[in-house]
Amino acid sequence: MAAKSQTKVSGKSNKTPLPTNNSTKTDTKGKKTVTIVDGEDEVDDQAESFAYKILSQEQCTELLSLEVTDIQKKLCEIFKLSNYSTDLQDAATLDYYTSATWWGKQQSFTPQQLSGFFTVVHTLFANVKDQHMHLVDNLKEMQKMLRGVEPEYSDVKSAGLDFFNLQQAKSISEYMFTSLFQHYKLFEFMFSHTQAEEIIGTDLEIEVAKPASLPFPPPLDEGVEESLFSAYIATPPPSPEPQVEESVKSSEPPVVEDIDAFSELTPQDVIEVVESVTKDLMSGLQLDIAAKLREKENKLIERINKVHNIAGTT
Repeated sequence: MAAKSQTKVSGKSNKTPLPTNNSTKTDTKGKKTVTIVDGEDEVDDQAESFAYKILSQEQCTELLSLEVTDIQKKLCEIFKLSNYSTDLQDAATLDYYTSATWWGKQQSFTPQQLSGFFTVVHTLFANVKDQHMHLVDNLKEMQKMLRGVEPEYSDVKSAGLDFFNLQQAKSISEYMFTSLFQHYKLFEFMFSHTQAEEIIGTDLEIEVAKPASLPFPPPLDEGVEESLFSAYIATPPPSPEPQVEESVKSSEPPVVEDIDAFSELTPQDVIEVVESVTKDLMSGLQLDIAAKLREKENKLIERINKVHNIAGTT
């Protein structure tokens, strides 16, 4: 980026012109001194260094000697992010600052370099969090802050990170792209919406002290929970007798008493019973015998007839 630029001035000025064409103008906004020579602007003094703007030298030295969990605690103390366990925005801010500081330690930054790098991280992250700056505008801000790191031309002035070399500046740029700009929409959404509150309750069961009227010390069963005492210590109640259902009772055969039936029979009754049984048994036998006799009789008659026929023919 060239340090000189031509400007065209039009309109009337209320200032009294100097006798020469050279004039000096001091711009206190960027802490730069600009000399106007024949319509040209030239930057004489470079911008203020980014080191030790957010983190002091003592804080950077201490952070470089800590582990990641201790770094998180230290940054939580510095930026007063005590609600990070419940507030999503504080949690995201603390996580981003912690990861950036740990990355700077892995790059073997000096305390000055770590402070300057953290100033870049804090400024760009605040542009999203507080200013709600657009992605393109925030990219331009990062480009301005990285200007002048090992410039190709001597007239290019540093923006405040001249203690980095070109390779470190490229690494910082890649880190900001992967950590912030790649997730820019997500950060914008988180810092522009109110977090939903969730109320979580827990029911606790406590046992109150026994009244003073009870005997002291209490029995041993008072030293255990009631559920354990009922399950393992207390005497179980007697088991009830099983009740037999009426259907089971009705299915059982009735009890038959032993009765001597022959004691009440008379001789005549016995004779009648024997005759009826004999008659029933012999009736079938008589029919079979009569049928066989009739069959034999028919065969004999046939033979006799044959004999008579033979005798008649002779």
